[in-house]
Order: sequence, then structure tokens, then C-alpha cells
Amino acid sequence: MANITNVVIACFDEEIKKITRKGFSSVFGENQIKVCSNIAELNCWIQDKTDIALIFDKYFLGYMISYELIRLRFQNKHFLSYFADKGDDAHYFGMRVHEIGADGFIPKIEDVESFKKCIYQVQSGVKVYPESITRSFENDDWLLDKAYINEVTIPEMLIGIYTSLGCSQKEISYNIHLSTSTVSEYTRQLRRKIGYSKPGDWDLLFKSFLTNFTGDFYGCQN
Repeated sequence: MANITNVVIACFDEEIKKITRKGFSSVFGENQIKVCSNIAELNCWIQDKTDIALIFDKYFLGYMISYELIRLRFQNKHFLSYFADKGDDAHYFGMRVHEIGADGFIPKIEDVESFKKCIYQVQSGVKVYPESITRSFENDDWLLDKAYINEVTIPEMLIGIYTSLGCSQKEISYNIHLSTSTVSEYTRQLRRKIGYSKPGDWDLLFKSFLTNFTGDFYGCQN
């Protein structure tokens, strides 16, 4: 893999976007960084690029990440995909993106020194995962928790959307025709799959859903 020279930052969380932009600009230079706010812009910026890395947060591609990555691969099979996050609480999410073939997961991006080391690895075009995640796969520990690293299911996605709208579990149960105990279990699984850390996670995922799938698609703006 040739060195990466172009970076597209695709994040809905403003703090993650700010940290990743600052970090990658310090290594690549500001002119090599593009920041996009929706899928339409992302589609435009990855065309005909063979030396490009896409940096996502856990919100940008919504709930069903693998489907979006597959679609993007049909458009450009050369890009590398990395997911960045604050803190160190999204272990299952990191395992999930590892399982679906992403090139890396970078937690604790607020740690400047550690983050910069990861950025240089991205620049070299190599896979970037914390030791805790690679060790889990090497030791087959992940098999014990496979339910938490599979892709999000449609019922789980619906639960996330209804939760973001302020619905109670009883209301969600009625709306999607599942028992409240099943809704509770699916919610627990979904929280691990999406790297849930705060109530605002539901809102950002819903914002991603609205922007990318019901928003404006006017093509490239040059």
C-alpha cells in the first residue's frame, strides 16, 4: 500500500471533528484535508483517489456501517477506512468495525501523543487497532460476545431511532411489536454495538440518518 496523501474527515460529533482535523492537519498539512458533512460530499471527494484515507466517527455512517462501506467500495475500492473516538469506552464498537473489515479504530484521540502515532500509521497505509482489540481476536475472546459485534439489526436500528425521539421502552414495544423485555435486551446490545457513552449518542445517530438519507443530494459542489 502506497503512503496516504489525502484525508477526508467525516464526523458528526463536532469535538471529534475538531480533534481529528487538527491532528491530521499537523501531519498531512491543511491542504490535504477535506472535511465533509454528508454522504453526498463524501461521494464527490473520494472519486478517482488512490491514496486516500477516510476518517469516520461512530455516527457518520449511521447504524448499519457495513452496508455504507460496501457501497463506498463500489465507488472507490482504493480508500482506507478508520474510525476515531474519544475515550476508551467503545471496545465492542472497535471490534465490530474490525469484524466488518475497516482498516482501523483509534480511541482516545484526545491523547495528543498517542493520536499522533496513530496518524503516522494511517499515513503509512497500515491497519490501526488497539492491542486490546487485536488480542481479543487472537485469543478468540470475541466469540463469547459475538452478539455485541455483529452488525446492527433492523429492530435495533428502529429502537435507536425511537429512543432518539424520546419514546419510552413501552412505547417502542408497541410501535415495533416486540415485548418490553425484548426491547430492553436489544437496547443493551445496541448500546455496545454503537459504542454508546452518553444520551446524546442517540441524537447524533438520528441526525446522521436524517442528513444522509432524507437530506439534500444535489451532487458535487465545486
